[in-house]
Amino acid sequence: MWWWLLVAFLAFAVIVTGVFVWQRATRVTAQRIYDELVAFEPDIAKDQLIARGYAYGGRADYGWRTVDDDEFPTYNGPDEAPIDAFMNDVRAGRESVLRLVVDGVGPSRNAGTDTASDGVSVRILWFDPTADADWADKDDPRQPATIHHDGQGQIREWWWRDGEIVVSDKRFSRAIQRDDGYAYKTYVLRHQPAIPSDPDSTSTVIVAYDENLYSLGSGSD
Repeated sequence: MWWWLLVAFLAFAVIVTGVFVWQRATRVTAQRIYDELVAFEPDIAKDQLIARGYAYGGRADYGWRTVDDDEFPTYNGPDEAPIDAFMNDVRAGRESVLRLVVDGVGPSRNAGTDTASDGVSVRILWFDPTADADWADKDDPRQPATIHHDGQGQIREWWWRDGEIVVSDKRFSRAIQRDDGYAYKTYVLRHQPAIPSDPDSTSTVIVAYDENLYSLGSGSD
């Protein structure tokens, strides 16, 4: 009898160990996302990225959201289904990763340039339900900072273009805002700036850089 108990125990141990190893191998981490992006060839094509499982995130288009000296485009004509599935996961508090390939330059361009539609950009969004959602708000150096404690869960973002990562681990609220206008609707990611070491200093200004997730309606494919 003890022999069968020993066999059963060993089988259980193997199963538990296998599950643990599998979870570690497939677990989403910032380092895994970074390694995935830096492994891309600088001239990788949109079709190659789609063949690897990236969804089409739309075309970077005019109708820009201007923030400071950067301008953030709208992304028109995306593959809605995977984006909406990601949004549903975020609302439900479920860990989720969204991999997108975008026609044009994202997430921003220098003001006054006309390179919005050139090339291909890659965008990865990871909703991390374990991330600490504390953030700071301070647009006037004469006033103290406001610190927001929003529990757990943030959207984390990476952008890749022309062989380099141009945005690394930018943080957004899990609340995705919908902005409706004439004949269009746009979903906006709300930036949650990190709390600086001295948030109340008169030399500290904290600027929220919101970004568009995608847009439907006027100008869309």
